[in-house]
Amino acid sequence: MILGEVVGRVWSEREVDGLGGVRMVMVRDADSGARRVAVDLLDAGTGTTVLLATDEAAAAVTGRACVDAAVVALVAGWDAP
Repeated sequence: MILGEVVGRVWSEREVDGLGGVRMVMVRDADSGARRVAVDLLDAGTGTTVLLATDEAAAAVTGRACVDAAVVALVAGWDAP
């Protein structure tokens, strides 16, 4: 799982059949700052802290083999060490 912040929405001009009709967002990793596109299952808004499932877990939760990142939780807060 990756903790990150939604920094915006992503629109596609064309996509493979497995991505038709899904909402996508750009998420910045809280640790590394790296950005990745994720399927948004929870309608997260810009600025929202989220948890991402990746790889096989993302494909399983979305039911779409072509997905490798998916928003699976909206984070209300956490304790940092």
